[in-house]
Order: sequence, then structure tokens, then C-alpha cells
Amino acid sequence: MFLGDTLQEADASVAAASQEETTMMWHQRLGHMLERGLKVLAEHNLLHGLKTVKLPFYEHCVISKHHRLKFARVTTRSKHILDLIHSDVWESPELSLGGARYFVSFIDDYSRRL
Repeated sequence: MFLGDTLQEADASVAAASQEETTMMWHQRLGHMLERGLKVLAEHNLLHGLKTVKLPFYEHCVISKHHRLKFARVTTRSKHILDLIHSDVWESPELSLGGARYFVSFIDDYSRRL
């Protein structure tokens, strides 16, 4: 059991933070939300302590929001079984019953079978 009093929001003692610090805190808490989105939430009083929104320019935020190109779809396949084999090696975090730590897969390009 915890002993103490429950404080209402208005009575709670909070460390004074500048608007820039409060803006950055909400920006980071909300997954690096854009300034436009933070302004909408602040206008609806949904972000405690945030009255004005002005985000500084951070290159990593801009770069991380760029759209990435998709991998090109392959439209060709090999013409015969075993002409082209795709292989992958995977390291398991656990040892197998036989003491092995690695798994190797081979996939035939023509049949797409292991």
C-alpha cells in the first residue's frame, strides 16, 4: 500500500520547461511528428503544456520521412530446374539439439521449392 495524497493536475508541482523543450518532448513522444500535426493537436488542447509550436530544422527527421523506392519486381525466372539457386545463411540465437547454430536454405528459382 502506498501512502500519500492524490494531487489534481492544477495542484501538481511540475518542473518549468520552456516552450521549445515542451515542443521537442511532444515531437519525440509522438514519433517525431511534423510541426503541422503538433499544431493541430495543440489547437485542440490535446498536448499538456504545449501552447505554441515551432520546431527547429533537424536533418535526420527530414531524411527519415523521405519515401524510399521499392525493390524492382522480377518478371523473369530461370527456364529449368537447378539453373539458379538462391541461398541464405541464418544464425540462430539458440543451439539446436545437435549443437548446430547455423541454418542454410537453398531455393530453386524455377520451382521456388526448398
